[in-house]
Amino acid sequence: MSAVEIRDVSKTFKGSAAETPPALSRVSFRAEAGQFLALLGPSGCGKSTLLRIIAGLEHADSGDVLIGDRRVNDVPAARRQVAMVFQSYALYPHLSVAENIVFGLKVRKVAPEERAKRLKNAAAMLGLADYLERKPSQLSGGQRQRVALGRAIVGQSQIVLMDEPLSNLDAKLRQQMREELRALQRELGLTVIYVTHDQIEAMTMADRVVVMRRGEIEQCAAPVELYQRPATTVVAAFIGSPPMNLLPAVAADGAVTLRNPEATRLPLELAPADAATREVLLGVRAEHVRLGGAGIALAGTARSIEYHGADTIAGLDLGLPDKLMARLPGLVEIAVGQRVEVRIDPADIALFSAASGRRLERG
Repeated sequence: MSAVEIRDVSKTFKGSAAETPPALSRVSFRAEAGQFLALLGPSGCGKSTLLRIIAGLEHADSGDVLIGDRRVNDVPAARRQVAMVFQSYALYPHLSVAENIVFGLKVRKVAPEERAKRLKNAAAMLGLADYLERKPSQLSGGQRQRVALGRAIVGQSQIVLMDEPLSNLDAKLRQQMREELRALQRELGLTVIYVTHDQIEAMTMADRVVVMRRGEIEQCAAPVELYQRPATTVVAAFIGSPPMNLLPAVAADGAVTLRNPEATRLPLELAPADAATREVLLGVRAEHVRLGGAGIALAGTARSIEYHGADTIAGLDLGLPDKLMARLPGLVEIAVGQRVEVRIDPADIALFSAASGRRLERG
């Protein structure tokens, strides 16, 4: 198995504008051998460009790409020993399923007996044995995705790059394919780098997630850490549904005071290293906003109520720029316009710099 390491990779596409922003700016991370790593971010953040640089389909302006311990900046794509699965599947419509799967092996002049053996194994693994003679047009979206994956498997590459491979599938099939892809990756011990804009895909499939924005890395961490300890407000707002509440406040005199009409004072203190920061954002997850119990009391007017079955999402107006979103268990009898008091445990609160978005340490 091989690890993949990216060191200070930058890329700018030459455009007509005098100041074209970089697609990637000094990006660094490492995907360990056998690890499933997701590149997560909105459209245009540079994640697909980064994947193409790893594959050798684009060249970085600066920085290094290492596969194993080998620097591959100048190695052609065909010799990098990586497989790539595209969003569009990239299947040849005039070839059968079997021919699509073994096409790369034929190009590399692998012996017919070996091709047949690999095809049989891949087809059995992916449930395609009964579809080998069909054309791609005769397959469902999930079956086409399996064919594209089969082509990667028969090449016996230990590194597989995937560029939003499930985005064309419906929600039910996406969930099924997420489970199948993860199980297959573990079974084969593949190193997978997976591009997605879907946080659910990243959080449920990946061992580590690289959150990107505007060509830079905001945070690289395990899914649990991203959710529980986001390093920036960008990560806090991108991960979670609804995203983390970020409420403007002022840190002074050993406490944090919300900028709501009541100027609610919270017994929160910054660590000495961050004590000079005054303008802050108070972060709290929606499920940590509760009705009743112990904690800091906040009162607001219900402006939106969404019943989801297992829980109710309530949006409360505290007199701040954004609503405070609360995820309350089960069916909650709250009407729009009703005055509601909620409680927040101080232990569930994170603090961020309002200027830089950086997470602040509490004292």
